[in-house]
Amino acid sequence: MRSKQLRIASSQTRTRGKTLLFAVACGLIFIRPAIGAPQAGGVPAAGPKVRMVRSVAGTKGETRGGNYVLLDPRTTFYMPDDRQVIVYFEWEAAKGTHHCEGSLKGPNGQLAVMSSFDYPATQTKFGGFWTIPLLENTSAGIWTFESRVDGESAGELRFEIVSAKRPADAVKEELLPTPAEIYARAVAASASIEKLDGRGQPIGTGSGFFLEDGLLVTSFRVIDGAQTLRIGLSDGSHVQCTEVVAWNRRQDWAILRLVAAKSAKLRKADSASVTVGDHCYWLDKKTDGGRVISDGQIVGKEAHEGWGERFSISGLFNGAAIGGPVFNERGEVLGLLGGALPESFVRFALRDSQSYGSGGGIFTMASSVVPAGLIHSDVNAGQTPLQTLWTAGLFTAPVTAERRVSFGMITQGKPQKGKGPLSREMKVDFTRQDEIATITVAFQGIDAWKDTVQLRIYDVDNRILSNGNPVKLSLRSGETQERIWSFPLTPMHPGIYRADVLVGDAVAWRDYFRVRD
Repeated sequence: MRSKQLRIASSQTRTRGKTLLFAVACGLIFIRPAIGAPQAGGVPAAGPKVRMVRSVAGTKGETRGGNYVLLDPRTTFYMPDDRQVIVYFEWEAAKGTHHCEGSLKGPNGQLAVMSSFDYPATQTKFGGFWTIPLLENTSAGIWTFESRVDGESAGELRFEIVSAKRPADAVKEELLPTPAEIYARAVAASASIEKLDGRGQPIGTGSGFFLEDGLLVTSFRVIDGAQTLRIGLSDGSHVQCTEVVAWNRRQDWAILRLVAAKSAKLRKADSASVTVGDHCYWLDKKTDGGRVISDGQIVGKEAHEGWGERFSISGLFNGAAIGGPVFNERGEVLGLLGGALPESFVRFALRDSQSYGSGGGIFTMASSVVPAGLIHSDVNAGQTPLQTLWTAGLFTAPVTAERRVSFGMITQGKPQKGKGPLSREMKVDFTRQDEIATITVAFQGIDAWKDTVQLRIYDVDNRILSNGNPVKLSLRSGETQERIWSFPLTPMHPGIYRADVLVGDAVAWRDYFRVRD
């Protein structure tokens, strides 16, 4: 973030015997580039080449994390209580140098001031603000500030100036909380969630937050595969939970009820108010368990049929932060971290030893957010045991026997006797014309062991499509043996699939693949 005072512009206009004198300071805002946001600046030849992202007015502003934030956004200003009006615009246009200008019109349509600057845009999003002093002879009424970029109208903002002291019964504007205040509220209302297997051993961690008394919101993936959940509250206490109030596996959210919880609670924002370009905050989690606040922008919104809406934010977060809150500038919850779609597991070849991978440490999740508007529950609803979700096939068994595998991959084709070894080129994106895929897994004997191995294929809704017969395997200490499974692609519908290789009843290797027409 860089800001630059460009110039002081002034003009005098006589109207109805009054002289209107304004000194307008212009500020140039370089919006911090968004991770994963479009970097190209091409625009269509026809139609508007500039789009206003947002405009807002207030009296106090500051720079936060590469964004200019108005601390008291409003549209009514009182003289002499208020000394200035700050108007801020954000635009989206092609990269390159843009000529930006602002014109201010008084209540009777008179032009009070005009100011301009050239902006060297290195990103497709940029912003500018103007500071307008309120003087003794400023006319009361409705004022209009219009912005133009490259001669093209780029949005306008109207505000009212009242020549009177602020009335005692006027609604007091709520100052935007500082990042420190948002952090304090978030930590007080957040919880760590540890999922335990049937032996009480931890198999994954995540986060959650309270929206109502006793109702803890989290990502479905945080609870997926658990027999029991151990909840760590902000006061240092722990409670266990084996039931869920509401959930949606595809939308990736779940709600737990903790009867004894006395934690703070957060307020949900109106999801319809979320706009691409909005400043936002989220709680990340360090490897030592501590929480830190991060900030960025909403850089995308999209709806996926059958899966619900998702927001994208300009930043990444640790896997242990999944299920945690995302806030707007008012400290209201926009959504929760998570919501990765099945395609993302193929596209980025993610591995997660906690629940969705074949080994390794905590990974960094793509910057996806589940909107708070999708999360809903009847406060009087009963609770459903986690075991019921297991029985219904909604839970995904965690990868717990990865130590038995040294290597695994999916390839195209089928090995044939007398024609040399199968290609060792990994492939996870197939068409049905590829006909056959093969999975090769190398099992290792860290110690001598004897068990059965088998392959299972699942669809995105966790339904078993193929359940191979168990094959006996015996390894001596230090020995490695490969097993190969081939399966047809032609009968598969286009979509995302999961392949699990089991040793006994435990998942030892996992990968995702796509099938297209």
